[in-house]
Amino acid sequence: MHVFPVETARLQMRPLTAGDAWLYQHLYSDADTMRFIGTPLSPEHAAKSFQSALAGMQRRPIERLFLTVTEKATRSDVGICSLQNFDEQQRCVQAGVMFVASARAQGYSKESFIGLIQQVFVELPVDELWVQFAVNHVAVQRAVLSVGFARRQDSARQEGSRQGSAPSHATNHPPSAAIDGQPTAWAVRRESWSPSALRNAQ
Repeated sequence: MHVFPVETARLQMRPLTAGDAWLYQHLYSDADTMRFIGTPLSPEHAAKSFQSALAGMQRRPIERLFLTVTEKATRSDVGICSLQNFDEQQRCVQAGVMFVASARAQGYSKESFIGLIQQVFVELPVDELWVQFAVNHVAVQRAVLSVGFARRQDSARQEGSRQGSAPSHATNHPPSAAIDGQPTAWAVRRESWSPSALRNAQ
């Protein structure tokens, strides 16, 4: 993968940098944020995870792409978006987003997915963008449904074999049984994607 810009009406996404340590470590160590993801990281583990994510951004090609989400109106960094598990043979990539408490319940997850769908199918040689989240995470489920995601075809089989695994935006820490709900996978495919559908979702 390579770095590419993502911008929506209210958000900008830029590559993760060393200055994003506090945001990253806060999100991955915050119990409320991690409720549907897994066990919160300790401060030490979160710091190591951040350094691993940052180092991965310097590799070519990039294995895991982390983008810091900035709120245009306030110029505040409010979340992190990731693209990972890029499969060249299956032509798919996994996405995830997470936000600080003050940026939730504002439609930012939906808006982020819209921006990602638009750019991923332009910039990457993939036919599928997929996400994984806890089945109890109603807000994210509503967001992905509203922009055209459907249950992944092999989701049921995969979920049965990876119970306790973390969703797409959790990385560099072990799977956890503390996820609030069984993981479920949803996807949007290139052939079913259309700019008009996304404009309607907005």
